[in-house]
Amino acid sequence: MSAMGYPVDCVHCAPTLIENMYDYIVENGKDFSPLASLKLLQPGGAVLSNGIIKDLTEHGVNVKTTYGSTEIGPPFRSVPHTRDNPEVYSFRNLYPDNPLLKMEAVGKGVYECVVYKGFDLAAELWEGKPNNEPYRTNDLFIQDPPGSGFYIMQGRKDDTLVHTNGENTSAGSLQLDIQTASKEISKALVLGHALPCPSLLVEIHEKHNPISKQMQDKVWQVVDKINTQYPTHSQIPRSMIYILPKGCSLPVTPKGNVKRKEVERIYATEIKQLYDDFLSPPTTTSHSEKSIREVIRDLFASLSGTSASNISDFTTIYDLGIDSRMSLTLRSSLSTHLNMLISLSAIYEHPSISQLAPLLEAKQMSLKSMSTSAVTASETPTFQTISHMISKLEFEFGTWPSRPLNKTYLPVRGEIILLTGSTGSLGTALLETLSSSPRVELIYAMVRGPYHFQKLQHSLEDKGMSASILRNGGKIKIVNFSMQDPLLGLDVDTYQQLASSVTMVIQNAWKMDFNMGVEEFENDCIRSEYRLA
Repeated sequence: MSAMGYPVDCVHCAPTLIENMYDYIVENGKDFSPLASLKLLQPGGAVLSNGIIKDLTEHGVNVKTTYGSTEIGPPFRSVPHTRDNPEVYSFRNLYPDNPLLKMEAVGKGVYECVVYKGFDLAAELWEGKPNNEPYRTNDLFIQDPPGSGFYIMQGRKDDTLVHTNGENTSAGSLQLDIQTASKEISKALVLGHALPCPSLLVEIHEKHNPISKQMQDKVWQVVDKINTQYPTHSQIPRSMIYILPKGCSLPVTPKGNVKRKEVERIYATEIKQLYDDFLSPPTTTSHSEKSIREVIRDLFASLSGTSASNISDFTTIYDLGIDSRMSLTLRSSLSTHLNMLISLSAIYEHPSISQLAPLLEAKQMSLKSMSTSAVTASETPTFQTISHMISKLEFEFGTWPSRPLNKTYLPVRGEIILLTGSTGSLGTALLETLSSSPRVELIYAMVRGPYHFQKLQHSLEDKGMSASILRNGGKIKIVNFSMQDPLLGLDVDTYQQLASSVTMVIQNAWKMDFNMGVEEFENDCIRSEYRLA
């Protein structure tokens, strides 16, 4: 493995990317040496499933992780991450003697990480609050083994599920909405932490027959209606609903809350089967007479709610808004049709009918002929795609007329900065730091969409920062803009003013979607760099 001509020693990325790499390796000879040769493989932003961790470590891959947040920094570190350490995926306290960082018991064997004012890595979180009141992270851990000081993260105190693609699902509100939407449903539990999508366990009131088709349809109608109130990554597919048989129940606490951990233990086999069936193709052969192109087009249309007649061969899943959860359904359906396992990476790297159909047709032919030559010939290596894009952009850049610096436009007092991505975690931190610098005269804070002042103000307050910097002598000027427009969505006079006065551009806006191929970043992100040049 190498990047920019240098060998890669460490990889830190979202768990969903590791899952894609894992699937690819398993499907193509089970050669784990590229990952085993790394000094470490470090998932972050979500939890990597225990099954994949176990398999990777058994093949010599050194997997570790870290824990931290914008509010409190990285208060933990992994135990020594040498290859002979079996507990490498556990955490331990970075400051074991610091009284300002504690693991407070919130249940039997369960702890919450809390931070007190004065902790060096924490942001300003105590404005208007008593100094002795801790900041509660709502992140829950178990100590394993007990008394060791080693902690393993279990999830969120507020029942937020973090999927392997980094997306969050508010399980508490979702299951409550489902449970209260029908008199037939007694209890419901949404699962999916460290898994690719949410699933649902349902207990039906005892007077109803849970295995009847009528009841199964009724439950789906309820879930389907509630799904529309939640983002797509939190919507529950019909195939991910398990209705408990008659006589079975979901155990609850004295307060009536379903015991999540106990349910996961009792119904571990059923839960595993739900995800196995969802992610893997069946063993039966598809008898569909449709061509692969027709099947892909129909699936694109079904998942996106777009008419098949409006989907061209060059329309991509990104154009249609097909997200990571929908891509799992696409993968499962295609695998079923072709009776072979198709990786998510194949879909992400070939996101249109014109790209995906030839690949799948070649894979189908290679299975029949027991030859992989057709598949190899049909795939375009990622590095070739990147090289082609770089060459194209370099040529375009070379056609630009030279623009000598006009010194009459230079400010005499200090830097004039244009900052994109102002509302994100890094953007707000940059605003706070830059606005306090005597070297900075003016900051153009670029914010997309309506209510841009309120949006930036809310973002600062949400991250524990004072919104008073927006009124700090008028040093920060909030500008509503659009990266899709050559003039950044500004009128000609405003654009000319920025173009002639800005001395520094900080491009801090970038699409955070780990599933997209590099070519999908060209218009929305890479072209934006050109428009800021």
